Amino acid sequence: MMHDVQLKQSSLRFLRKSTTAPFIALVVLLAFSTVFSPEIFPTAKNLTNIFKQASIVGVVSIGMTVVLLVGGIDLSVSYVMALCACLFARMSQTMLAAGRDGMALDAVLLMLLIGAAVGLINGSLIVLKNVEPFIITLGVGQVLKGITYLYTNGAPGGKVTTFWKGFGSEMFLGFIPYTVILYVALMAAFLFLLRKTVVGRRIYAVGSNGEAARLSGVNVRRVKLTAYMLCGVTAAIAGIMLASRVRVGEPNGSGGYDMDAIAAVVIGGTAMAGGRGHLACTLAGVLIMTVMNNVLNLIGADPNLQMLIKGVVILVAVLIQRQDD
Repeated sequence: MMHDVQLKQSSLRFLRKSTTAPFIALVVLLAFSTVFSPEIFPTAKNLTNIFKQASIVGVVSIGMTVVLLVGGIDLSVSYVMALCACLFARMSQTMLAAGRDGMALDAVLLMLLIGAAVGLINGSLIVLKNVEPFIITLGVGQVLKGITYLYTNGAPGGKVTTFWKGFGSEMFLGFIPYTVILYVALMAAFLFLLRKTVVGRRIYAVGSNGEAARLSGVNVRRVKLTAYMLCGVTAAIAGIMLASRVRVGEPNGSGGYDMDAIAAVVIGGTAMAGGRGHLACTLAGVLIMTVMNNVLNLIGADPNLQMLIKGVVILVAVLIQRQDD
């Protein structure tokens, strides 16, 4: 009898474990999705679309995880994506007119620098002026939105090179989207950064207890600046990926990626207060959000209902975190 009780308690702890629960929720969601849409959801074409969409959300979520680990948040990521997508597409079109039809590495580098610069601005205003990250990143995001609309007049434009067309639509060995390969590579790099380097340990330390980290010699401001710059860079990469997928610069094409990324990170168990979380669990959150969006689209759900559901998911995930604390 005692053994059964202990086994039951152990099972409950396993199910509620922050590193286990997201993957269990993902399996349950996949099962329900297959039941609700057996003719479309489990098809190879639909699953490929899910992975392509998940790769873009996933790249944004990598940077968002880093920012949340230091106790911050970044609401400017979707606007960084839009600006970089539009700039990249128009620069690529100029290169095509000049007979250049390759990787456009100079344009890629410029987008990464823009992302890092936005992250630096966000981080500097937050740590130097001691203002809430929510307010600063929202304000910076609105400035970026204005710049993007002034630059594009609110209309899609530009054209990506043949290399980036292939990157956004073709697959390695016929079944692995190139965008997924990039996402996996970035995941591996950031997993190594967070778990095996001094920078990663300092990010967790600052999120857990910033004052204790400062007293132990950690430059808290520098760590937070680094986190926001990394988030800006990943948002810029996601913008390039988005432009490659739709093949033009769309100023309105990145809407919702910020909320999807935040939801994915929170569902993955990263604490909103910082200091606790695992990037691998963010992957489960990314897939949960992407599959949920996919199923809602398949059944023809109202877009407003989708927004409502995302908000509820974020609230529930945060409340569960609070209960566990």
